[in-house]
Amino acid sequence: MTFRQFACKNVLRNKRTYAAFFMSSVFSVMIFFVYAMFIFHPGIVGEEIHESVATGMIVAEYVIFLFSFFFLFYCVGAFLKKREKEFGILFMHGMTPLQRNLLIFMENMLIGIVAIAFGIGLGMVLAKLFFQFAGFLLDVKALGFYFPWKAIALTVVAFLILFAAISLFTVMLLRSRSLLELLQGSRRPKREPSASIALSLVAVALLCMSYALALTADGIYVVALVLPVTALTVVGTYLLFTQLSVILLEFLKKRRFIYWRRTNLLTLSDLSYRMKDNARMFFLVCIVSTVAFCAIGTLAALAGSIQETVVKTNPFAFEYQTKAENAAKDKHLQLIENRLQQGGFSFERYQVSMRVLPEQVDEETVGVVKLSDYNRFAVAARSRELQVRDNEVFILLRWFGDTVEEQTLKVGGQELVVKTDTKMNPLIHGIGFERLAVVPNNVYDQLRDLQEEQRFAYDVPRWKDTQEISLKLEDEIWHDPDTYSFSARAPVYHQMKQMANTGLFIGLFVGVLFFVAAASFLYFRLYTDLENDKRQYGAIAKIGLTEAELTRIVTIQIALLFFVPILVAILHSIVAFVSLQSLLKIMLVASVAKPTAIVLCSFVIVQAIYFWVIRNRYLFHLKRSMNWI
Repeated sequence: MTFRQFACKNVLRNKRTYAAFFMSSVFSVMIFFVYAMFIFHPGIVGEEIHESVATGMIVAEYVIFLFSFFFLFYCVGAFLKKREKEFGILFMHGMTPLQRNLLIFMENMLIGIVAIAFGIGLGMVLAKLFFQFAGFLLDVKALGFYFPWKAIALTVVAFLILFAAISLFTVMLLRSRSLLELLQGSRRPKREPSASIALSLVAVALLCMSYALALTADGIYVVALVLPVTALTVVGTYLLFTQLSVILLEFLKKRRFIYWRRTNLLTLSDLSYRMKDNARMFFLVCIVSTVAFCAIGTLAALAGSIQETVVKTNPFAFEYQTKAENAAKDKHLQLIENRLQQGGFSFERYQVSMRVLPEQVDEETVGVVKLSDYNRFAVAARSRELQVRDNEVFILLRWFGDTVEEQTLKVGGQELVVKTDTKMNPLIHGIGFERLAVVPNNVYDQLRDLQEEQRFAYDVPRWKDTQEISLKLEDEIWHDPDTYSFSARAPVYHQMKQMANTGLFIGLFVGVLFFVAAASFLYFRLYTDLENDKRQYGAIAKIGLTEAELTRIVTIQIALLFFVPILVAILHSIVAFVSLQSLLKIMLVASVAKPTAIVLCSFVIVQAIYFWVIRNRYLFHLKRSMNWI
């Protein structure tokens, strides 16, 4: 047998252990390859799709590559630790450390080459489906299939470098152990699990502090607190699994009515060691799952609220504002209406007049509109009507986050009490002013000597279909910021929808990749302990352990292994979404509750199915080793 054949047989002998690692590698290669197909697609190169799509996918490629490196590096290191006894036997038969390193390199490259081939092949098979799905999300014609030479070359080169780098780093970081330690392998006696009460309290304090900051942050402060809250959560989560979990299990073991009940003695005793051994894995699964939940939930919320956001920020399908003396006003209005009539669109026109105050408020010019005119616009835009008393003025701010410091405002010789709502979107924007003052009708009628502006708005029921007309009108009505302005809702909607759905398309598969990686961690950790569990439960079965008791013990342990990190991740995600909601309200984005619930429930259902399959397979191997099957 040649050395190359020996490396191949090693991989085949450990196929059960390598299964999750291999499938995760294939999935990573496939997603990377599919995104590369989009990047090099002639439809994107020819700018049929917005440039942000290609840019977003390039960013996704970097994320996938970096994540794959760290994920595969962790897995390879863990596999080698499991194979210590095997290496000890090989050293006894004359293998040198250099040959061991060469063997590890060849095995990793073999798995990597096969994973690259399967990933590219699967990507080619599913490419048409991906292109159709992308066309649906991006609201464009589905991209046609092409043979992606550049994408194949990029994927092969990138992942060959990745697997080679992982192999080299792994063998460089291998610790030298004595032959006795290698031969003992996983049978080395384990130390009694211990943890620090002080560090456990620190874990509770850090998580409580991060939750408190996240839940109390409001508006733009959410962005400022992202990094400190994330750091507190990461450190707190690590201490939660490495310290607090052990303390809690020790607490349960000291309660006899719990510890001595039925098979709890076996379950809790073994669980203490498992929690300590798997603490880092739990931490990784929890953090990776949290990132996946938050990314997909946030992107789904943004994509699902695009129409509502665009309608609030652009209350009418077409808006034209001009100074009263503009000679081209009638020509422009006639052009808009002719285009709509030729396209077969019904519409209704609304008009409002405004005056511009010469006084400055916070160094900003203020426009003034009559209360009855504003409310007529508000009814047409299905927005909130205002109530203003004879001695009041309601100031609307164009930019979110602005504030009004003044208590009163002088309008037409009268001192009016200022009312405002910083969260309310103004329906009318002016040329040259950033604030709009809604005043009583009798006050406005006294401002005849001030400069006048007029705003015309068109309510079009089928506004989504006016994309082509809107683009033509934007070319024909040149924008003169000093005299008039024209805006259309449809182009804004289509551009924002394409960008949001691009983010969702990219985030969905990257998030699923993270979740698959988390599932792979669980699978690997579980099957690493399989041989030890066979010996342990085989010995206990000889003194009376029944099949039902074995099923109960294993089900509880695997359920904790699968669902504890996921439940902690869900808790982290819920807190993050609550905090995010206060930020998105400023951006006029709808509630994230529905998309969040859908995302979290979907992941829990998938995790439950995965748990059920793995649990049945694990029990099958245990029972077969004890001749119960």
